[in-house]
Amino acid sequence: MLEWQRDWGLRDTYDAVMDIVKHHCGAYGMGVEYAYTMVHKAPPTKFPEYAVPSAPAH
Repeated sequence: MLEWQRDWGLRDTYDAVMDIVKHHCGAYGMGVEYAYTMVHKAPPTKFPEYAVPSAPAH
């Protein structure tokens, strides 16, 4: 996935790529989120809340 962002100086696509990484790249995405919030003092990313459906009653 990171091959899509060949030039990390391109700010036009950087934020979108990092958004994909934070939402879909597991531990690497968690590391990016950590760097943003703890190192760079950015506000935490608002991740969508997922509701797990309950099993149907029989």
